[in-house]
Amino acid sequence: MAFVGIDSVVFGAPDTKLACKMFSDWGLNKLRAGRAGAVLETAIGSQVVVRPEDSPHLPPKMSGGSNFRELVWGVSSRKHLDAIAHELARDRDVCADQDGTIHAVDDCGINIGFRVWARKTEQQSRGTPFNSPGHRARVDAIATAYERAHPNRMGHIAFFVPDVKAGEKFYRRLGFWLSDRYAGGAAVFLRNAAKSDHHNIFLLKSRSGTTDLHHIAFEVHDVHEVFGGGLHFTKSGWATAVGPGRHPISSAYFWYFRNPLGGMIEYFCDPDFVTSKWKPTNYRVNRFSEWHLADGISRSMTGTSGRHWRRRRREASAPRSLGGAAHVLVELGEEILGEFLRHAVDEA
Repeated sequence: MAFVGIDSVVFGAPDTKLACKMFSDWGLNKLRAGRAGAVLETAIGSQVVVRPEDSPHLPPKMSGGSNFRELVWGVSSRKHLDAIAHELARDRDVCADQDGTIHAVDDCGINIGFRVWARKTEQQSRGTPFNSPGHRARVDAIATAYERAHPNRMGHIAFFVPDVKAGEKFYRRLGFWLSDRYAGGAAVFLRNAAKSDHHNIFLLKSRSGTTDLHHIAFEVHDVHEVFGGGLHFTKSGWATAVGPGRHPISSAYFWYFRNPLGGMIEYFCDPDFVTSKWKPTNYRVNRFSEWHLADGISRSMTGTSGRHWRRRRREASAPRSLGGAAHVLVELGEEILGEFLRHAVDEA
């Protein structure tokens, strides 16, 4: 069952225009927008779909109550899609759209879909030249500075789930690979192929016993684009959840922002790439960050006064509202993640 990556994610929204603006500010390209909702895409074409929250075409909410509705995986061929449908139909309902996309619910209560991948697999890039002692890759040129981000793809997604071990068993049954775990069933990192980024799905034990979105991670070219994207998104009025910083597990740089539709959205870059030779680790202490800032940064060298930026940060301290029914998870960022993992590991 050859998986390619995250094809699309689906949200409901009380205000689709504002949701569309948020993802446009994030750096996604708007394909279409109207009364029926909006579709925005990354550089390779993976999509964020937003529909009115009362749309009959939306899957139901998960038990956590946010407006995240479905995760759709891309697979390499119709043969693999049929194999997934056959495997899922052994113990759950599976339905299919006219275009062949299949839909089901996983063992954690996450609405999932699968379709044949019809997008680019990677955006062509020569990579970012960095200078280091004894190695000068950037010569007679200044480093790139980004005014905003243009995400390449959705690299991974994370959920709060009531039973991490059940979730791991389900996805490994479909052919996902174990990358790393936290002890005591606190969390698990899984990837959708032997050769892949460190993880494509991260399952984290829910304190409330419900299932909900934790975050969706969008890959950008380098740490400079993480900063440029985060600065632009902050200036556009959206609130940091945690970051920027760097994860010791996966090695990626990050910057998380609150997503009023549910959970968080993350810019990330430079993740570990692993193969079948990778040896999973069972971590017993929280390793959320090597370092991070608690609530973002601002453009301090543009001639803008500190007083102005302090005011802007106060204004951004509460996320923009997407309507009275908008759900913003309380369990955000390093603080809650760290507290839970320490508690779970202590009990293991």
